[in-house]
Amino acid sequence: MKTITEIFATNPDLLNQPEVKELVEQFYIQFEAMKRKHMDYWDKVTTLTMSSELFFIEGATCKKVVEEINHFSFDMV
Repeated sequence: MKTITEIFATNPDLLNQPEVKELVEQFYIQFEAMKRKHMDYWDKVTTLTMSSELFFIEGATCKKVVEEINHFSFDMV
């Protein structure tokens, strides 16, 4: 299977097709949304973990941190 770069390198006229332009734009929008969700998830995990008793005196208990991580990891829609 060819990569996107290879497809457009051998068929540059494809980029002039309105449907192809729309497809590329939609792919970009969806990819950015997924990337943002991924980064938001890891920001939440990092914040919870770094605020735990593993790193701070009087931080959240490890049990509480794991419960919170499980909550937003598996209850997301």
